Amino acid sequence: MKIKKLVVNSLQEAVEEVRALYGSQAVILSTRVVRQKLLPFLPFPSRSKLEITVGIPDTEDFAQELKKEENLYQEINRLKENLREVMELVKKQRIEKEEVKKDELEGEYSIRALYLMNKLINRGVSRDVAQKIVESACGYDFELKRLDLKGENLDSLVEGFGKNIKLIENFVEEEGFRVITLLGPTGVGKTTTVAKLAHLLKSRGKKVGLITIDSYRVGAVEQLKTYASIMELPFRTADTPYRLRECIGELSSMDLVLVDTGGRSHYNEIKVKELVPFFTKLPALEAYITLSANTEERVLYEAIESFSVVEPAGLIFTKLDETNYYGTVINVAFRTQLPLLCLTTGQRVPEDLVMASHEYLAKIFLEG
Repeated sequence: MKIKKLVVNSLQEAVEEVRALYGSQAVILSTRVVRQKLLPFLPFPSRSKLEITVGIPDTEDFAQELKKEENLYQEINRLKENLREVMELVKKQRIEKEEVKKDELEGEYSIRALYLMNKLINRGVSRDVAQKIVESACGYDFELKRLDLKGENLDSLVEGFGKNIKLIENFVEEEGFRVITLLGPTGVGKTTTVAKLAHLLKSRGKKVGLITIDSYRVGAVEQLKTYASIMELPFRTADTPYRLRECIGELSSMDLVLVDTGGRSHYNEIKVKELVPFFTKLPALEAYITLSANTEERVLYEAIESFSVVEPAGLIFTKLDETNYYGTVINVAFRTQLPLLCLTTGQRVPEDLVMASHEYLAKIFLEG
C-alpha cells in the first residue's frame, strides 16, 4: 500500500478529492487539523486546514509480480545456456579446424619443420606467415616424402626470414648527405632512438647533426639537447617548416642530419598532417615509422597507414624487451613489405640498439 497526504478545507472535500485522484479503492487512514498561514512571510493571520493521510492499495498483486520476475530470470538463464552452447560449438569447430590444418601440415612437413613453425607461432607469428617463412627454408625430402629443412634450425630460419622480410642494408655505410627523420605515435621512444642512432653513426666515423621539431612535449627539446651535448653533436630546434630548412642548411656540412618529431596520436588526422609541410620536397629525406613491439597488431597497421602521409623508407621497432610475443614485428614487416631498419631492447643510450638482421631475428625466436 502507498501512503499519500493531502491538505483540504473540509472532510467532504477530502472524500471527493481522494476519489478523483486515487479512485474508489483509496481509503482515508487519519485526519488532523493544521494551521496554515495566509502569507508565509508574516507571523499572522492563519487559518485552519484539514490534513488527511490516504492509503492507496497496490494496483498489482504481489504474487503476480513475483511470477513475472521468476519468468524473467528463467528467460535470462535460458539465453545464457543458449549462448554457452553457441560458444562451445564455435570453440569445437575452431579446434576441429585447427586439428584438420595440423593433420594436413603433419602430412606435408617434417617434424623438424613443424617444430620451427611452432616456435614462430608460439611467439606471436601468424600461422600463415610462419608457414610461408618455414616453407621458404624447406626442400622436398624424397625419403620422408615431406618438405624438410635444408639445414639446421638457425640457418633455416635465417634463410626463411631472408626470403620474406626486407631489411635496410648498408644504412651506416651509405655515402652522401642524408636527412633521417623518425615518425610515430606518442610514447614509442623516438627521441631515445634518435640518440642511439646518432651515437652509432658517430662511432662509425660519420658527422652527425641533430634537429628537433618537437615543440609539444614538455622537456622534449632539453632531452635531445642533453644527448647532443654529451655526444658533442651540433643541435638545432625548428618550430616551423621554414626554420627546419634553415637548420638543415646550417648543418649541410654533416654527413647525416637526424630529425626528431613530436609524438602524435595516429587517430588525430589533423595533427598527423601537420607533419607534411615540414618534409614535403625535402632533399635526401628518409622517414622511418617508429612503432612499439608491445602494441596490438591491428593498431600498428593503423599507425603505419596514418603516418604514411610522409612516404616511409622503412620501420623501426622499439621495446622488444617489454614483450615475449614479438611475432608482431614479423607479421607487420611481412604484410606491409616495408624494410626493417633497427630494433631497440631497452632505454639505455646507446647500448640498447640492434640494427635489424635476419640472423638476429632468428636468434630471438630460437633463443629468446
